[in-house]
Formats: sequence, structure tokens, C-alpha cells
Amino acid sequence: MKESCCQFGPRERLAGILSEPATATPRATLLFVSAGVTPKFGPFRLYAELARRLAQDGFRTLRFDLGGIGDSGDAFEAHPLEQRTHLQIAAALDYLAGRFELGRVILAGLCSGAEDSFRHAEQDGRVTGVVMIDPFAYRTAGFRWRKLAARAKQRLLRAAGLYQPWPRAAGRSLVSYEYMAAAESTRILRVLLERRVQLNFVYTGGRGRHFNHAGQLQAMFRGIDFGNLVQVDHFPKLDHTQLLERDRRTLIDAIARRLSA
Repeated sequence: MKESCCQFGPRERLAGILSEPATATPRATLLFVSAGVTPKFGPFRLYAELARRLAQDGFRTLRFDLGGIGDSGDAFEAHPLEQRTHLQIAAALDYLAGRFELGRVILAGLCSGAEDSFRHAEQDGRVTGVVMIDPFAYRTAGFRWRKLAARAKQRLLRAAGLYQPWPRAAGRSLVSYEYMAAAESTRILRVLLERRVQLNFVYTGGRGRHFNHAGQLQAMFRGIDFGNLVQVDHFPKLDHTQLLERDRRTLIDAIARRLSA
């Protein structure tokens, strides 16, 4: 594996880290999209660790800072945020296409990075796959029944002295993110499936307030045939940003297996 710093975009305002595999022909090219205001190494270095693992498995990867984050300047600052993000992701792919024969192109991200990847894939025909960690999720009837059953079990265990809930922090979270509406995600999903784009949805316990079973994804999009293009992984015991190394390893191993397959 070989890593190098790179700059690209309008007047070299965007910065990233390119990881190249030792193999002469990479299996695919994977682009990581920043999660919120977290720089290109990702929450608790998730992106850095995943990129290096994938490079060892034969993938070329690029993780970069969106404009105004980390080492990147304010590229395309005259445009609204959503359009600016599209332009920056496109600039990263243009940089790669100018240097390599891309073959398969996969976008990946956590939370807002997942949804930015999903949105961009709709507009960019070069994209053949998307990996999304904790993207949009919508409660279904099955979700509510499972939630009620889990609460009933917790009450019984608590009454027996076998369960003690973690204390909740007072007040609102310091980070507030509004997930994609169902109408938008449904439209994009139909477009990507029509184009035969491979999709890997990964959900952790950090989305437990809206997602609690791998089968819920199909229930969220009733009437849409996933075919063999959609894969779902659910890790209810992992938190949203994988603070613990063993949790990151679980997530990284799962994603690497899916991509290698």
C-alpha cells in the first residue's frame, strides 16, 4: 500500500489522501465523503482505518476534506451547500479520472457523508456503488412492534434487578442533523436501481430511534424491487461513531467483506 497527499479542484482548494494498493490493477476506486465537519480521517479515524484496510484488499481509495473542513479551502463557496457538495465530489472524481482508469467507482460515507454520497450518485453516471453508514431511516409498523417488545423485556429485567439503563445526558445533542425525507430517498433509490448501482446500507445502534431490524429497509420502500443490488448490515450494539477500536474493526470487516464480494 502507498499513501500520498493530493490537491485538486478549483485552484487546488481541495485536499485529500490517496491510498493505492500494491496490485497493478485495483479492484475498484472508492471515494470517502466527509461526515459533517469531521476531517478526512473520519470519526475516531474510521475513514483512515477503512481506507487502509481496503487498500490492502486491492482497492484504490481517496478520502478528502469537503470545502472549509480540515486542509481544504472554501472551494465553490459562491454556491448553495448542496450544490457545492456535488461540485466538490465531482472534482474529486475528476481528479481520479485524470490520473487513472477508474473502472468501478464507489462512494462511501457516514451520516451526512452517506446521504451526500447517495445524492451525488443520482447525478453522476460514473458511480457504480454506494456504501452508507447510518443514513436515512423511517419508522415502520414492524419497528414500533419491535420497540414495544424490547421495552417490555427491559421492564421485566429491570424489575428482576438484571437490567440497569444508562443515564441519559440532559439537554439536546450538540450536533443536529436533519436526515433526508422519504420522498427524496425513494426517488433517488429508484434511479440508482434502474442504473444497476450496488448499494450497501449499514446501520448501527446509533440509529436505534428509527431503525431496529435489517428487514426494515425493505419495509421502508414497499413496492420497490431491490433485486440483488441492495445489501443491509445491522449492528445494534455499535454506536454511531464507533468510539471503541473493536467496534470500528467490526464495521470495517463487514464493509470490506461486502466490497470484496
